[in-house]
Amino acid sequence: MPHWFVEACTPEPTPEEQQAWLAWWRTLDHPAKAAAERERGWTLQNWLSWMEPGERTWWWWDGQVTGPSTAAVSVVVEGWPTALGALHWLLTASGAREITEDDSPPVRF
Repeated sequence: MPHWFVEACTPEPTPEEQQAWLAWWRTLDHPAKAAAERERGWTLQNWLSWMEPGERTWWWWDGQVTGPSTAAVSVVVEGWPTALGALHWLLTASGAREITEDDSPPVRF
């Protein structure tokens, strides 16, 4: 794994930290839960587990630079909706500031 990616990942929480975060998270409404998960980031172990072939529902198809600070990434998915959080984390850790999916509003960081 590239050093910059490992450094971008959230440190693994202790069992006590995980339990406290989960107890707090359960008190939130759905939009706040989603925001809390985005803000928390991904641990390396969690990201790796979602990259396993049996867990991932998308496959890299194409990528190209489209401008001085933009790029386009194409993936193939099994169906919609699909879990793209691991891909979003990969792109975010790589420097993405906005991710737009076809027919969806942009996700900004």
